[in-house]
Amino acid sequence: MLAGDGMTCIGFGQGFASMSGPAKELERRIVGRELQHDGNPVLRWMVSNVTVTQDPAGNIKPDKAKSTERIDGIVAACMAIGRWQQAEAAPSDPYASRGLLFV
Repeated sequence: MLAGDGMTCIGFGQGFASMSGPAKELERRIVGRELQHDGNPVLRWMVSNVTVTQDPAGNIKPDKAKSTERIDGIVAACMAIGRWQQAEAAPSDPYASRGLLFV
């Protein structure tokens, strides 16, 4: 597939641990009307189809099994937000800003 064609593929779990933070961020943006989608009817339809499952710890994730229609775009958006959150949380490279130190 893509990896065989030279693409870098990064796994992303579908469980509560990996999906909760991104799902909460997406929900916050949807409720706050911050999700800019140019009136895309397919995305609007998928948002209206989403059902969320919550675990006892308060983590949430989109639930395909409980949703009545397709929500693949929402799951993909959660995964994209998750990768963005991981990149934001990654420690910065100290050498990029200060160079090497010699002792």
